[in-house]
Amino acid sequence: MPPTEYLLRIEDIAHKRNTLADLLNRYEKGDISADMISTIATKYNDRKENDKAAEFYSILIKDYPDPSSEYYKKGKFFLASHEFVNGNENALRDYVLKNSDSPFHFDAYRKMVYHYADTEQREKELSTYSEMLSLFPEDPGVLNSYAWRMAEIETNLEDALLKVRKAVVITTDDPGRQAGIIDTEAEVLWKMNRFDEAIEAIDRAISIESDNQYFKDQKEKFLESKRTNPKSV
Repeated sequence: MPPTEYLLRIEDIAHKRNTLADLLNRYEKGDISADMISTIATKYNDRKENDKAAEFYSILIKDYPDPSSEYYKKGKFFLASHEFVNGNENALRDYVLKNSDSPFHFDAYRKMVYHYADTEQREKELSTYSEMLSLFPEDPGVLNSYAWRMAEIETNLEDALLKVRKAVVITTDDPGRQAGIIDTEAEVLWKMNRFDEAIEAIDRAISIESDNQYFKDQKEKFLESKRTNPKSV
């Protein structure tokens, strides 16, 4: 948090203002509004008490059914995500289909691919990435995330290289972001045993962020692979 916001938050906690206990107490005494219910749900979510968060978001959706409200949109997305994680495979896809104007479509697909990765459901993860790429073909974040994941699982590397190089071009006007994407390009090339190209790519990232130690460590990793595999590409 910015210093001023942080200080105000500490003062709230010290005086037991706007804590979860304070908000619940006020709610029970009749201080009920969409803002209050959403804040309580968010605090439960922050504490990873997702069943409680779902309980309050359900109240919000039922008692304040305003599709134009940011609270309502956030609540609908949370409830769909909660259902998905708890076993309803179609919850997030149904959410996307039924909420065409939602700002959370990207987040819905990201949650799906992360969930499938965490639960080692590889086929579902790959098919969801395919859907995600078809919906967000020009989003450098999607392209980069897909390429990095393919490098991790050493799958679809040629396609990953095409996608990440597209992301590099898209981010030409944002060098800081581009450097991180070039690092992904280098990682994919390294997994393909194309060590010289990986070294060339990470050198481009280093030329953008010369003090980035992670990039330097990446280069050393690639150089070591080249030393131990001299006949590789």
